[in-house]
Amino acid sequence: MRHWMFLALSAYLLAAGLFAAGCSEENKETAGMASNPPQAEGAVPGVTDTEIVLGAHFPLSNSPAATYGVVADGMRAYFEYVNSQGGINGRKIKFIVGDDHYSPPDAVEVVRRLVEQDGVFALAGGLGDPTHAAVIEYLEEKGVPDLFLGSGIARFTDPLVKTRFAMTLDYATESRMTADYLIANYGGKRMGILYQSDEGLTSEMEMVTDLLKDSDIKVVSKQAYDFGQFDLTAQMQRIKNENPDVVALMANPGAAANAIKVSREVLGWDVPFVACAVSAVEITISLAGAQNAEGTVSITTGKMISEADDPGVQRHMAIMKQFAPGVEPSSLTEYGMSAAELAVQALKNAGPNLTRESVVEGAESIRDFCCLSCLAPANLSPTDHRPTETMWLERVQNGKWVRFGDPVSYESTPGKVIACKGAGEPVYSGQ
Repeated sequence: MRHWMFLALSAYLLAAGLFAAGCSEENKETAGMASNPPQAEGAVPGVTDTEIVLGAHFPLSNSPAATYGVVADGMRAYFEYVNSQGGINGRKIKFIVGDDHYSPPDAVEVVRRLVEQDGVFALAGGLGDPTHAAVIEYLEEKGVPDLFLGSGIARFTDPLVKTRFAMTLDYATESRMTADYLIANYGGKRMGILYQSDEGLTSEMEMVTDLLKDSDIKVVSKQAYDFGQFDLTAQMQRIKNENPDVVALMANPGAAANAIKVSREVLGWDVPFVACAVSAVEITISLAGAQNAEGTVSITTGKMISEADDPGVQRHMAIMKQFAPGVEPSSLTEYGMSAAELAVQALKNAGPNLTRESVVEGAESIRDFCCLSCLAPANLSPTDHRPTETMWLERVQNGKWVRFGDPVSYESTPGKVIACKGAGEPVYSGQ
């Protein structure tokens, strides 16, 4: 991904009430500027008898991607909740968030500051395909645990790197379910594809296309857009000219929403849409318009914030209200809290004699773990560094994402728990 044209988009996102959401004062004040004193010889960086220092890079300002800054708010709220309960083995978590403006050079600067000046023990939850791609080798060389990063790029975990763990599905796994859905529902039909011209979503377009090559679905148009583009009318007009029966959107929420909106309102086109998982958030519906987005299909691995009667969602909202009172709960804050829950579990598994090696082993030993918004358990191992590979289809109904059909699992590290319910309660086979 590259920057959107800031001036063109910021007014649009501000009108939707989204742009400022990722720029909380708390995040700005803890943007990794303070320095810790040098570590004593033999000491574990970022660990004292009373504290564990974790860091992360997020887009918090000067980019429409700052909308995703609320992920860090969800993480911080859970860490503060854990601290209120006494911390982990007597240690409180200090969470330092650096603002990378969704710029790879800025991400490099932020991460170097976190490691070399702030002396963090580990990174947790760093977000973004291009921004994290810019820092993975540095973190690997420094031996800094890179816990539950937000990216679907397959090469981040395949081949496996001992210190690196991803949070999200990789694009290859997501592509399998997308292709299976298309084959089951659009056999013999014509398909158009809109895709973002970056490494991650271009790879998803290529993988879905490859998986469909032996089917009777005909891909009649593939249109790329740059992350700096706002108006996708031209791309959607070119796709429409080829008369497809369905359009796949390998796009970020803003672009997916614009593609849907211009198709419905400008082109007068009621073609069905299948969107990638990154766009299965409330923002997409808000920007596209609920009526325009109605029927759009996507993929999820967790609960949506609209499931207000769910005990896990209710617990998430309660924690956010207490520890991040100025932040509106959303599926993005849910995602952030889930990443924090896994990081805490890895720290617990590492035991009281905390080292970077022990937290990596602690992460690899996470089994059958149900977080507040989990639908399926997280399972990791020394050969599997992505916590879940179980997915559900969902579609927009009456302005909300609603799951349908049975779950599909590609899980490479199955455990004893087959599902999660309530506020993180495991469901075992036979229950």
